[in-house]
Amino acid sequence: MRFLVVSDIHGRYERLAKLIDSQKGIDALIFLGDGLSDLDRADAYDRGFSVICVKGNCDGFSFLGRQNAPEESTLTFEGYKIFMLHGHTRGVKHSLTNAIYAAEERGADIMLFGHTHEPLERYLPAGEEHSLSKPLWIFNPGSLGASRDGWGHYGLIEIRDNGVLFSHGKI
Repeated sequence: MRFLVVSDIHGRYERLAKLIDSQKGIDALIFLGDGLSDLDRADAYDRGFSVICVKGNCDGFSFLGRQNAPEESTLTFEGYKIFMLHGHTRGVKHSLTNAIYAAEERGADIMLFGHTHEPLERYLPAGEEHSLSKPLWIFNPGSLGASRDGWGHYGLIEIRDNGVLFSHGKI
């Protein structure tokens, strides 16, 4: 399975539309909050793949389109449990610890989050830094609409027979 992972669009829906047009073979778009109304504006729901969303701190005041997204969600794809959150409810701008413990409580293999506007890919082995019972991959695609360097950042995740491949891109 191949996932396009996006967060923090903040009104730059034209970047999302361009990004979706450039990607082939996407099974789902995972949106990690702050720009739910931008998904409708970029016609993300009409592209032939699933759209999976969580709500960000800037999505609470928007009542357009399909905004009934949870703040956190856990789904399983091909044997991998994925914990998704925007991150504001767990304080990820200050520390990832609360979010990591929430992922551990849910038995997640992968934690996806946004909110910091900074791309991140990190692997935490079991038993080390946070005394995890099993390994955890942490991934933030960065901000598609409001990054500090002016680029639109996004992520791709590919679940393969032999593991998971994470990558970042810019648009």
